[in-house]
Amino acid sequence: MSKLKVLIADDEAPARNKMKRMLDTFEEVEVIYVAENGVDALENILKLKPDVVFLDIEMPGLTGLEVAAKIKGDTEPHIVFATAYNEHAIKAFELDAVDYLLKPFNEERLHSALDKIIRNPKSRHQEEEGEDETEMDASAAEAFRIAFATKIPVPTFDRYKLFDFDDVICIEVEDRSTLLYTADKSYPMNQPLEYFEKKLPREKFLRVNRSCLIGLKHVKEVIIWFGNRFKIVMDNGREIISSREKSKLLKQVLKF
Repeated sequence: MSKLKVLIADDEAPARNKMKRMLDTFEEVEVIYVAENGVDALENILKLKPDVVFLDIEMPGLTGLEVAAKIKGDTEPHIVFATAYNEHAIKAFELDAVDYLLKPFNEERLHSALDKIIRNPKSRHQEEEGEDETEMDASAAEAFRIAFATKIPVPTFDRYKLFDFDDVICIEVEDRSTLLYTADKSYPMNQPLEYFEKKLPREKFLRVNRSCLIGLKHVKEVIIWFGNRFKIVMDNGREIISSREKSKLLKQVLKF
């Protein structure tokens, strides 16, 4: 098998150099050009016709997404986006990207992207076998997972509302039901409180008693309460009494 001709496009020199060093470790790959911006990348993709292009997204001149859109055609290369921005994942796969590497990534993750191309060297415009379609479905699912990684889907009557983690004021268990509170409303959830305790980032949320998980950015006041505990007032007006154990932690954090 002949080597895969690869073009790298990234406007940051450390990122370009690191990508080239990593790709140089693969015998199946030959890096034929390293572009410093989107315009440079587009010009040399059309001229050199690489087999694979690794595109950063945020670049001057043309973004990686704009470059990918401009090279669509019968001879377009396989596109792998390599970026620090997860919010573009869905758009990337709409442009038929083979993979979406979220920085920082390691050689194992890079090898996984190359392996998809090596095992399926055909043009994406040719009819693919069911196995290849399954791989693309899996990649698309990964794109959705990345894009929604910081959101909570909340079921309502006829739809799912998607709330960012920062929108969540608190999650409480009341009468055996789990309720998620935002600034103006509460929503019943199907998952137990333990599920959210594991899912939500610890630097943003704290379980203050057996039945309540609070969003730390929404804490308005911490009031000294009876029995070595605290009353925590959230910015939507809800008041939550912390357990003695978590009150000790709060006391250490607040240093009083």
